[in-house]
Amino acid sequence: MAQKSRQEQPAAAPAARSPGPLPRAERRKNSERSATTRRLILDATIACLNAWGYGGVTNIKVADAAGVSRGAMMHHFPTRQALIIATVEHAYHCLRDFRAEEMAKIPPGLPRFRAILDQSLTTQRMPEGTALNEVRIGSRSDAEIREAVTPMMSAISEDYVRVVSRIAREAGLKPSHELFGLIGTVAMATRALAINTFTYPSVGVRDNVVWTLQMMREDLIARQLGEQHAERPAPLPDIPRVQ
Repeated sequence: MAQKSRQEQPAAAPAARSPGPLPRAERRKNSERSATTRRLILDATIACLNAWGYGGVTNIKVADAAGVSRGAMMHHFPTRQALIIATVEHAYHCLRDFRAEEMAKIPPGLPRFRAILDQSLTTQRMPEGTALNEVRIGSRSDAEIREAVTPMMSAISEDYVRVVSRIAREAGLKPSHELFGLIGTVAMATRALAINTFTYPSVGVRDNVVWTLQMMREDLIARQLGEQHAERPAPLPDIPRVQ
């Protein structure tokens, strides 16, 4: 009887197997979702920097603007510093891609070299350019962010100089202090114009600065390649005297 009882006892349940790795397709799907969420957050940060300025941007505001949960925000960017650094990199990559696409439409050589000025005027006013300028200005009084973004901003500047230098070489221009000075002057002057527009939207100031930059560019071309290659801008109208 005891033997029968032992036989009638139900068999023990098999030990639960530990779940194996996710199928490759599901891992890719999760990775794509994560990348999409990250992109939404970074694009929203750029929009928030444009709308509220550097001081008005918080992780909570960005999460709300991006339409993601605060848990998702914490997962991707646990601190404001991490968010700002990633946004700087993302904004620059967007601008870099834009520049490359636009430059590809222009014949290499002097036409492409001349297009750098107009392109810089455009990109400094794009949302990504404004976002970068907001971080530059805000980091002046935020030592923690300044220390965090300085390596990235330095890398951005060096990459931009490399790109523009390559375009200059394709135009037959040789590296020189004057060339690098012109590259830096164009970048900083167009950045200042973009910022100054909000408080002093003077078309005259913009025209004077752009004309001066064009003259500097054509003087460099003339000195390196010969006067016959220069295309100097027409003189600006005389400024009327105040009686």
